[in-house]
Amino acid sequence: MSITERLANLSFPTVIITIIVLLGLRWVLLKQKYPMAKTVAEFAESLAVAMGLVFLIIRPFFVQAFFIPSASMEPTLLIHDHILVNKLVYRFREPKLGDVVVFKAPLAATPGEEKEKDFIKRVIGVPGDLVRITPGYVIVGQAQYDHRYLENVLRGYSALSGGGKVKLTDNKVLVDGKPVSLAEVAAAVGEPNAKVKVVPGKVYINGKVINEPYTAEDPDTEYPLLYGPRATNPEWIVTKGGVHYVKIPKGKLLVMGDNRNDSNDARFWGLLDRKRVLGKAMFVFWPLNRIKWVR
Repeated sequence: MSITERLANLSFPTVIITIIVLLGLRWVLLKQKYPMAKTVAEFAESLAVAMGLVFLIIRPFFVQAFFIPSASMEPTLLIHDHILVNKLVYRFREPKLGDVVVFKAPLAATPGEEKEKDFIKRVIGVPGDLVRITPGYVIVGQAQYDHRYLENVLRGYSALSGGGKVKLTDNKVLVDGKPVSLAEVAAAVGEPNAKVKVVPGKVYINGKVINEPYTAEDPDTEYPLLYGPRATNPEWIVTKGGVHYVKIPKGKLLVMGDNRNDSNDARFWGLLDRKRVLGKAMFVFWPLNRIKWVR
């Protein structure tokens, strides 16, 4: 954990003790006759007031700094980005589709951990929404290939600063945003003369495909998950015309990472309780070359 992150996440008792120490130091120094002692006393007083303002008023109720520890929100947020989170906005409105939110993840999201952690994801489904996700893949000849396989065979097309992420769109294959021809894809899997069909993964909200320009990849896992240890709660699943959907109940949210195929999110550990949301990601303030609004 960096120094910046440690300072941003000082506990309430630590803040109170530090303020008391600073005020005590001020009281002692003011009794000294030396001019320098008075200067230091004034500095200690100013620091105590600033800490009280930031950690006891601004951080709990208005704005808080958070640190990005994983790649789950790439390319929107990168590892080591420091962001400011608006903790006031959701006192006046509910989270909506597309909001990037910070929340206390349930222990089910971090098996083996004893303490809940802060996560950051994007809101994809809100109460009342019918959500369905279809996985993306490429068919070359008679064989079907998923994102993981394509990442391996198309690694030579990766950008120097990229991670070789494969994103499938309508009849296009992109590696780190760079188009790779269907002929190149066929050659990469060892079938240079075969026909190639691209089937992009899609997210449907209330029957309509949503546009997701912010993702690193299209999804390669279907949702709801009907079987296995991470199967979706059947109480949330509805079936229409033989197709399964998740209907987001009141007080719940579906949150997912923008790095869609490398994200530990609500598809796997369950819909997020609305009361766990801490705030809306607002601004990247560090490093300096990454300063931007979060969208």
